[in-house]
Amino acid sequence: MRPDALKKSAEQHKAVFLHSGWRCASTYVWSRFRRNSSTTSFYEPFGENLARSSPKRIQRQTVKGWNSRHPPLALPYAQEYCPLHRPFFKGVPGYRREFALARYFPTEAGVGPEIRYLSRLIGYARTRSTSPVLGFSRSLARAAALKHALGGYHIVLRRDPLQQWLSCRSYRTEVSLSYFELCHFMVLALAPSDSPAGRFGRLLGLPDLPRGLKRQFERLHTAIHPWSDELSFRAFIAVRLLSHATAEPVADFVLDIDRLGSSKRYREAARARILTDVGLRIDFDDCKVPRHDPRVAEVDFAAVERDVSRQLVACGADLAPPPYRAIAVGE
Repeated sequence: MRPDALKKSAEQHKAVFLHSGWRCASTYVWSRFRRNSSTTSFYEPFGENLARSSPKRIQRQTVKGWNSRHPPLALPYAQEYCPLHRPFFKGVPGYRREFALARYFPTEAGVGPEIRYLSRLIGYARTRSTSPVLGFSRSLARAAALKHALGGYHIVLRRDPLQQWLSCRSYRTEVSLSYFELCHFMVLALAPSDSPAGRFGRLLGLPDLPRGLKRQFERLHTAIHPWSDELSFRAFIAVRLLSHATAEPVADFVLDIDRLGSSKRYREAARARILTDVGLRIDFDDCKVPRHDPRVAEVDFAAVERDVSRQLVACGADLAPPPYRAIAVGE
């Protein structure tokens, strides 16, 4: 497209960024944007599976392939990436495996590689005269940097942290290597050593990790297994506190997932807000958020969160509440 046409397309098709943590109904919200034919909706642009993806692999990665607890999807998760693949090469062009976890907390060098990669996705969506939608669960700590560089409309998904952690924990009984719990340990272990996240990771006793995602998971699993519920919650709540302290102040809209599932009025307010702000009609009427019994873990969650918050501040974190609440009018 000509430069003037691209500029007009950018004005008409504002990029939408959906930022959330793991097990925060991010797939549900992304899938509702995907249903709108005016969008090109990319699933997990920082997900490690994109490093070796191919059109054939993408067709095998569906909600039926694992116990995802995700809503039914008409297409494989990563279908939108297929046209971007190059013949005889694996992986989405511009993607780096370290985008998934190793760069979760930005370094002083910034997020230049992420920006160049995401710009390709956004540009591709606009060449199709559609609104780019990027649905992340690995971007919260980078949300401010992404918004500064790329603009767009940024929605931060928020869920009751205890229920979110219990959802992560619930997979522990199904697989020996509980991915959703280990990821929180991983991003702390890989965080820049002079950052609050890196300092807190050392307080937890997390080891230095080798190169290579598989070896990193194995080393970390060996080092902390068997972990206690309290240790797991400490890692989770630390990542959550640091992430939301960065993301919520720059959000255009903070979407409360629990209220989305329980309040028709809130769903209507959210729908109206998104329609007004980006011109997309998104229907959340079928939203249901499962509840998990906290009694499965004998942890004083409130006390642990207070202690972790105190330790993070001692490590140099700024956990001050955002100056405003970017929540839908009429909630």
